[in-house]
Amino acid sequence: MMTVKNFYTEIDGITMTFSDIGKTDDGMEYIRIYFEKPVIGGFHFLESTLPSLNIVESEGFTEEEQHDLLDYASRNAFIIWELAREGGMGVA
Repeated sequence: MMTVKNFYTEIDGITMTFSDIGKTDDGMEYIRIYFEKPVIGGFHFLESTLPSLNIVESEGFTEEEQHDLLDYASRNAFIIWELAREGGMGVA
């Protein structure tokens, strides 16, 4: 499946996007979520997955910021799943 980034929200200069729904080899559904914040010389970013909220990759965000971002994703997971099932909100 091709990964598409769908815009979810922007808060405090941090943009959150999410992928289409994917499936693991054992058939479990997942969504990749991305947080990006522009900084001089590039971006701070965090990539994780729903429903596990395991960090796939991160650079620039502190551990506290990572925790806060994943907490935000957890609190919004139901909406993100619904949007992904409906085809997202448009490509970021």
